[in-house]
Amino acid sequence: MLQAATGKLFTELHNPQVNTLRGVVYTNLDLSTVGAISSAVGTLSAFDTVTTPHALCYELNEHIEGTPAAGLIASRMMGAYIDDFADVASFGFQAIFSPDVRIAERLLHLRTRVGESHPSELLPRFYEASLRANTDEVEAFGEFTEQLMGLKRTSYQSVIKAIRSYVAAVHRMSDDLDLAYTLLVMSIESLTQDFDGYQIVWEDIPPEKRGPVDSALLNLEDADAQAVRRAILKTEHLRLGHRFSKFIQDYLPADYFSVLASKEKHPIGKRELQAALKNLYGTRSDYVHTLKPLTKEFLHFSGHAETYADHGKLMFTFQGLFRLVRAVIMEFVHRAEKIAHEPCSYEYDNPGVLRISMEPSMTAAELTAETCPRFLEGLVTLLSKALADFPHWPLKNLRPVVEAGFRIKDGLKKSPKSALLAFIYLKHYYLGGEQGESSLKDSDVALLNQPGLESLIAQAIAGSDTEWPPSEHLKQLNRYYGQCFKPTGIKVPLLVEACMALALVERYRAVGQFQDAHDALATAAEEFPRLPCMRKVQIDQTTSIRWLDIIYPKRASGNFATLECHGL
Repeated sequence: MLQAATGKLFTELHNPQVNTLRGVVYTNLDLSTVGAISSAVGTLSAFDTVTTPHALCYELNEHIEGTPAAGLIASRMMGAYIDDFADVASFGFQAIFSPDVRIAERLLHLRTRVGESHPSELLPRFYEASLRANTDEVEAFGEFTEQLMGLKRTSYQSVIKAIRSYVAAVHRMSDDLDLAYTLLVMSIESLTQDFDGYQIVWEDIPPEKRGPVDSALLNLEDADAQAVRRAILKTEHLRLGHRFSKFIQDYLPADYFSVLASKEKHPIGKRELQAALKNLYGTRSDYVHTLKPLTKEFLHFSGHAETYADHGKLMFTFQGLFRLVRAVIMEFVHRAEKIAHEPCSYEYDNPGVLRISMEPSMTAAELTAETCPRFLEGLVTLLSKALADFPHWPLKNLRPVVEAGFRIKDGLKKSPKSALLAFIYLKHYYLGGEQGESSLKDSDVALLNQPGLESLIAQAIAGSDTEWPPSEHLKQLNRYYGQCFKPTGIKVPLLVEACMALALVERYRAVGQFQDAHDALATAAEEFPRLPCMRKVQIDQTTSIRWLDIIYPKRASGNFATLECHGL
């Protein structure tokens, strides 16, 4: 949210609210020689204390879009910003920063396990008890944050994600070195897959996979052979390691082996880097897929050099990998396009904001061919709640929806029309028709009674037997489960799904397939373990299964005929 606080993402730039927020971060960075630090992401100043870790005051001017009004956010509060700031500051200064004093104390006062090295032996600076900030570092941090805030939104979000992974690797150095190493690789991998612009070509496919295909295409015309290769390339997901290495080399700073190397005790050479890159992605994959750890020799002997020959394989040490990853991320930020104003939707990035589905009775969507399934889904959800809490759950007046439905009904295709008809049927079934309200035609009823998932749902919540062959009922039930989690699918509450499952049991019972009925009931009991009532159902060859009474016992205890009079 740091970028949102600057106001560059606002649609309306005039007269924003400005709030001055303050918080505390704990760090091993000592500001005694530089005083306060001002940057594009806020200001740091020291308290008059001598504690370790040092407590610093973090101050941020938060811009809020729009003038104060009821229903608008007055402030996101410091909690929305301080964690991201701590990560950016930790990355920029190569120091420990955290708004949680316990985390800072744990990282700076480690008690290492027997046989393990202290993180400072593998990664200098970060884990020093106190770091004296200097003017050059402060200026570099100010320049970096200015460029970071200037990024396009998509670039900024990817960089913040990479920085978080980098800082998480610093923290994991204290308890899981294998995970720390992998997190470093993944921080660059995320940038690679978002921004490398890589276009796969046939020559990128490994020879052992490419050769047999080329042999099989020898007798085809060249145009046909190329068409086959293009089809394979569209679905081929390969050579991520190649893309990863290429991205690093493309974004390696020009002075990485000169000016930047002069600041290191044991800097890596260009030829060494290319050799170590060949093994880097494979090390990450070994851990991700098989949890293969780094060797004990690597952990004990790699030290502060930037490479280590581990059993004949040249590898980046933690020191070398941390420096490489940081340099690539900073170079990416330096080169990426900057933009002064970029209106966009940013509030979801607020850690205090979640997306939730509106309660169906509050939905005000316009009834169209596309929204008919949503209206059916919403009504079934409300009916399920009403039946579960009978007689205390009221429904809104649905007549306007029904009237709108009749206006568009005849122009709809089969699927949205079936959903609309199911909606109207359920409204009439539970709420009855009102004076002057249209009713369904015989042709509408005939269409609704045809096998389909909309009809299956409507008849299940109405307690009506479909009278379809059991195989057709099972087919539609499987069809429901095949689409219910798709963006355009219909998803009904668990209780309604249980009704549909018991309706299948009743179908088997009604046609005399008793063994199939017992099998379907056993399956239903396993699929709905949250409903103990499913395990109590008994199959009587002469008695119908009244699933609404089983699933909605409160509804069964009342007078069904007076459901509307009790609030629905």
